[in-house]
Amino acid sequence: MKKKNQSLVFSALIFIFLIFNLSAQEQQAQPSQKELLFTSALKNYVDDLITELSVGSIGQERFLIQQIRMLNEEISARVGGVEKVRKSYFELLDQRLAEVRALKRRLAPYNSERLNEFLNKVENTILNTLNNGKVDFQKQRAIEDAMQLLYVAEEMIKMDPNARIEKDAELSQDLTKTEKKLTARSLSELSYEDYKAPAATGKKVTIYDLYREWRLTEHVNYELRWTDVQIIKKRLIKEGTARERERMFKRELRQAAEAFNYGFYDLAEKSFAEILDRYSFIGRLDDCLFYKGLSNFLLERYPSAEEDFKRFTRDYPASAFLPQVYKYLMRIAIHFENYDDALAYYKEFLNTGVQGSDIYDEVTFMVSTAALKSRKFDQAISYLNRIGKTSSFYYQAQYLLSEAYIGVNNYTEAEQILQQLAFNEGLAPEFHYKVLLKLGLLNYELGNYIGAVKIFDLIDPSFSQYDRVLLGYAWSYFKLEMNKPSPQQRDFSNAIQNLEVLIDTFYGSDYLLEARTLLAYIHQLKNDVDEALYNYQYVFKAREAKDLSDELNEEQQVLGQILSQAKQLEQKAYAVEDPNVFERAYSLRKKIYKPYLRVSYLDLSSTGIAAKSEVDRLNRQLQELERLKTEAGQRQRKDLVKRIERLQYKIYRAVNMLTIEKPSEFLGLNYFDEHPLARKESVIEFRNEQIIKMRKDLRDQRKEIIKRLSQLDIQIKQAGKEKNYRKLVAYELSKERFQDLLNKLDYLVTKSYAMDLERTNSNLSKWSDFGAFGLTNVKFSVKTMTSKQIEQMQRRIEAINKFLELRRQIIEHKIKQINDQIIVMTRKVRQQERLRKREELNRQFEESYFDTHDTELNYEEETNQPQQKNQQ
Repeated sequence: MKKKNQSLVFSALIFIFLIFNLSAQEQQAQPSQKELLFTSALKNYVDDLITELSVGSIGQERFLIQQIRMLNEEISARVGGVEKVRKSYFELLDQRLAEVRALKRRLAPYNSERLNEFLNKVENTILNTLNNGKVDFQKQRAIEDAMQLLYVAEEMIKMDPNARIEKDAELSQDLTKTEKKLTARSLSELSYEDYKAPAATGKKVTIYDLYREWRLTEHVNYELRWTDVQIIKKRLIKEGTARERERMFKRELRQAAEAFNYGFYDLAEKSFAEILDRYSFIGRLDDCLFYKGLSNFLLERYPSAEEDFKRFTRDYPASAFLPQVYKYLMRIAIHFENYDDALAYYKEFLNTGVQGSDIYDEVTFMVSTAALKSRKFDQAISYLNRIGKTSSFYYQAQYLLSEAYIGVNNYTEAEQILQQLAFNEGLAPEFHYKVLLKLGLLNYELGNYIGAVKIFDLIDPSFSQYDRVLLGYAWSYFKLEMNKPSPQQRDFSNAIQNLEVLIDTFYGSDYLLEARTLLAYIHQLKNDVDEALYNYQYVFKAREAKDLSDELNEEQQVLGQILSQAKQLEQKAYAVEDPNVFERAYSLRKKIYKPYLRVSYLDLSSTGIAAKSEVDRLNRQLQELERLKTEAGQRQRKDLVKRIERLQYKIYRAVNMLTIEKPSEFLGLNYFDEHPLARKESVIEFRNEQIIKMRKDLRDQRKEIIKRLSQLDIQIKQAGKEKNYRKLVAYELSKERFQDLLNKLDYLVTKSYAMDLERTNSNLSKWSDFGAFGLTNVKFSVKTMTSKQIEQMQRRIEAINKFLELRRQIIEHKIKQINDQIIVMTRKVRQQERLRKREELNRQFEESYFDTHDTELNYEEETNQPQQKNQQ
């Protein structure tokens, strides 16, 4: 084995030497830039392939080395010493050399050039083997075959001295085959000159060509060594005594157990499989089959482990390992979401009579989770009630039992269980808060809002799901206020406070949309139109952000497929040695890679629209403060004006400090920093679709490989019957590769189901619908309110117009009355004036004619006076 390891190392050194020699030849030819790029990429690609092949062969080599060591120990035990075997080996070669020389002398008179050439090759091969001093049973086998052909040729000459061997096609063909065996060399004996011959034919040999030949040689060498091991082991088992066979079995069992205990599960799985194949005559091998399946389970190759455990239930129905087997079968079924199978395995598990054992509670708790996930609540209740208080699973089982009771609408039992858990001081804090949260939400669902608030008060803010607690607070306070008969008595300040803490503190919470919807509705009830519209608008736009994210995910998928195709084209270019094809594929991949990264990591950009939205929000606050400042000034509240100015200064400072960066040149603009839930739900949906598709593809590929392995088993048996060893080796190589691929697929299938299909609690579609309805409702309410205000103003204007018309009529009436009074008074005044004037005239007349005295006469004017009167 040490020599074989040295040959493997030497072959790798030869391969590296060839790489350097080829690179030296390329440098001498002064290749172009395109060829240099192709050569460099090809070297890196081959290096990766060599590393991958070397890593993948470690497990096989470890297993083969272990088998060879055990065979060496058994042979040493039977033979009694290596020197004895070595001595007998070289003695046999000396004997064969003497026989060849004797045959050479006896066949010399025949004068056959072909036969003499073959005799010389046999003699030289024996001499070289003796001179090297190395034990080579492969050479010995070839020499034995050659000796048999020589004796056959001698018999043919004896029977017919005139026969020509060269004309015997069958014998000539056998001689040629045996010569190839005699001159065959291992990979460690090859040199650069051996690879130089194909280059003379005109075809340029590349590193990739050498890698493929080297890989094929390594596979063939491994299969040949493993075939030798199988042949030797089969012979040792067949020819050994019962004691010797038992010793071989115990040795292999001990090695397999040590490999399992030290964590080499791949080696242990191969070792237990080899024991099951070779030592079926031992009889009961239930422990080997169990640990083989367990090794596959620990290697996360669940499909293979499931096959092993199912085989165990068929072959060993009364084994002590059977309860453990059903436990692992249940775990595998739950892992693959086959919950009905898990429930069926549990019934078989109970039939093994394990009640009261160590694994009973564990398996019962496991099947309870399967019943809950399959929504079979009655069965879950039945199973969970079997777990006693002394079990380590008791508290978790009680919590699941409350969920099962809620599933059958038995809220009373669920509340009692949760209350018992809530007041248990022995629970871990996180689990205790989880129980309190469940109890608080249950009280809320039952309409006990005050009780829910009191329970929420017992939960510490350090609880990982405290955002849900805040939402429970908000809904409870909201329901309490809505139960008040009069809208004027409602005070939503507590609900608003909890919602604002949730929105401001828990960025990206799954309950953010629900919180904003509730907050918008509260503002709507308070007739705060702007705030209601702002929150409804945010929730509604979340759907638009999700649609954009869905488009980006599809774009990312398309770009990824193009990258994969370009990578495949590069690999095809390596195989056909076409730098032009490689350059085009490489240029395409380089061109697509940057857009692919941008689409993939767009939401990691630090530049987004959230900063701009925050600036807009602060500006709206400034406008509102300015309005309040004007109103406070009109009311002559200088204290309020100063407070408003201080708030304005703080907001101005925040706006100036908040810088909006330019979009990142590499990542671009982040469209989702304002709507993280939309991006989260979109990515989760896209990821779930990919996981479902991957699971289906892996399952289909696994079925095809199993089908192909079954066909190969038939072909191997047929080739063995036909003794066509070339086909046999080819089929064995194919089977080895398919088996290795099956193991990898089993691991990938297991991992694909380990990636759970995630679900969020955001309910984006539901709350975005509420957002759209809320926007419509608020705008309709505003429109209705405006229409009512306009109608009310019109009614007031009509009333004012009627009042003014009546007032006008009254005034006109009064004016008319005043005018009439003025006319009457005028008439009276005129009448009085006329009466006064008449009286004055009468008085004057009387004074002129009736009241005149002589003493009053002026005689000087007596002559003139009458004339004046007459004149008058």
